[in-house]
Amino acid sequence: MFSVNTNLSAMAALQSLNTTATQLAQTQNAISTGKKISQASDNPAVYSISNSMNADLAGLSAVSDNLAFSQATLGVASSAASQISSQLATLKQTVTQSQQQGISPTVMQNQIDALLTNIDQFASSATFNGVNLLDGISSGLNIVQDVSGNTISVVNQNASVAGLGLTHLAANASAVNLAFSSSFGVANADVLTLSDGTNSYAFEFSDGSAQLTTTPSLTTKVFAVMVDPTTQSTLQMVGSLVSELRKQGFGATVKSDGSVDIAGNSITNAATSSSFASGGATQTAVTGSTAAIAVVDAAIQAMNGKAALLGQASQQVIGMQNFNSALKDSLASGLGALTDADMAAESARLQSLQTKQQLAVQSLSIANQQPQALLSLFKG
Repeated sequence: MFSVNTNLSAMAALQSLNTTATQLAQTQNAISTGKKISQASDNPAVYSISNSMNADLAGLSAVSDNLAFSQATLGVASSAASQISSQLATLKQTVTQSQQQGISPTVMQNQIDALLTNIDQFASSATFNGVNLLDGISSGLNIVQDVSGNTISVVNQNASVAGLGLTHLAANASAVNLAFSSSFGVANADVLTLSDGTNSYAFEFSDGSAQLTTTPSLTTKVFAVMVDPTTQSTLQMVGSLVSELRKQGFGATVKSDGSVDIAGNSITNAATSSSFASGGATQTAVTGSTAAIAVVDAAIQAMNGKAALLGQASQQVIGMQNFNSALKDSLASGLGALTDADMAAESARLQSLQTKQQLAVQSLSIANQQPQALLSLFKG
């Protein structure tokens, strides 16, 4: 049927042209943005997933920045720790030389004091962006390691003179030796109290079943030495005491005979006391070069442990940086597979659609001319 009111061919050609125009607009958008999914209307499910992945990538970028800052902070602390270790080596040499006859004690003590000043200076200067891991004052470093907010905690290592048990170190320093016999045992409320005559430091053994019996005061600090007599040997519990002593800034060295030299913070044998229910612990004074060198050796040992902890934290951060970088690459690759346009395919599609658009326009033009043919039916 021929009709001037309803031109079915023109309607079909127009519908085809509109469809082609819509597809062409989508292809041009993909080419201009580089993405096949750039808005929710393109594919709601994929668009939602891509937004979540973009959020994760943004979070990982923040984690990368935090890890880089933390690594720089640990690097500064490690460099300062190396300098402090070097000063401790020189300090041991100086203390040893000070025991020789004919050398002025005053001159040697001045050298010792200068080295102690250097150690404190290195510790206080090891600051990066306001964070110091060696001064014994700052709270330490919390490192965000993933987008879930999990953290790595690095405790302040306190490599200051006080933290290394070198306070008031002198060539004629004093130390305490604890020797243990076969009858020695450890029980709750056993306590070792170190003192310089004014300030006291009480180290009380505890298995956690009862409160400590030693009362702290303005001049007495109390520290718990946590042990488990049911599973630990006596040697292991003495090791717990040594660890706590070092943690609180005292030099504690286990000698070849199993006894422990304790020094630092100007403690004296006369003011120090120990109370063990089993007995079997003998306390004696360590004086002269043996005491001074014992103090420095304990500080060197403590500093080695602190440097090792910083190194372990640095290795952990480097590992997280590598993992974070690989995870970012994987997420970016996955996101690209979901949303990125294949530019070669889009180029071919563009050429095809442009041709179809031209054909649709031509087809519509022909269809629009068909009603003109009806005029010939009315010519005489």
